[in-house]
Amino acid sequence: MKGGDISNESPPRIIVVIDVVANSEVTDEKGLFKFNSKSREVKTLNHLALSKLWSLADKYGLSVELAGYKSELWTQEILDNFMDKLDRRGANPFNYAEMYESIEDFIGDLPYRSNLKGVIDIRERVARYGSWGIELENL
Repeated sequence: MKGGDISNESPPRIIVVIDVVANSEVTDEKGLFKFNSKSREVKTLNHLALSKLWSLADKYGLSVELAGYKSELWTQEILDNFMDKLDRRGANPFNYAEMYESIEDFIGDLPYRSNLKGVIDIRERVARYGSWGIELENL
């Protein structure tokens, strides 16, 4: 807040990688011109993780971004459908959904996010984010 004007204040943000809140499978696509084509499909929601995120966002006034990586076979369409499903249920803790090319591109952008408080990801990748990396179980 500068000079009493709250319009330029942005809430603290956490970024949650979709692998934390969705259980998915990689499947082979079969078709006439689809050679060795794979896609990812969301099978179930992780309701415990979603509930915890909802509580944290509400309690601390956090802005929560849902992220996915194209290199992990996620698509913007999957993220949008996931958020739409949560919206219809009235339990969407996410304000934004963003697709990144790869984890390396995403990590390169982190230093430029002044309001970022952390990145929540699965145990196998959380160390790659440095001091921003958080496991949901540790919140």
